[in-house]
Amino acid sequence: MGLFGKHKKQEISKNEDTRTTYDRLIFEKLSSDEDRYLIGLADQMIKGSPLILNFDDLNIDQANKVIAFFSGVVYAITGEIVHIQEKVFLFANKEVYKDGTIEEFLKEIVE
Repeated sequence: MGLFGKHKKQEISKNEDTRTTYDRLIFEKLSSDEDRYLIGLADQMIKGSPLILNFDDLNIDQANKVIAFFSGVVYAITGEIVHIQEKVFLFANKEVYKDGTIEEFLKEIVE
């Protein structure tokens, strides 16, 4: 049983290693500026998943709160914010650019 458990863990870590940054990308149309909701998204970004956030459904005060919060998170993890469209932004650490899949994705949607 112990041997099976070890093999299973190794298999999971291999799958994690083969996932591209694009595979970990999280698209979220923000519906709230609730702290728990934002912290959950921030935790995912800290773990390496880039976030593409759409602010269409938030009023200006809510959007400013969210942008200020994620700007702090991005600063803390030495990341970047990319403005994609009028109310759509990418928040991520700089590591997400290593495999090149995010740049390809951004070129496709910006053009």
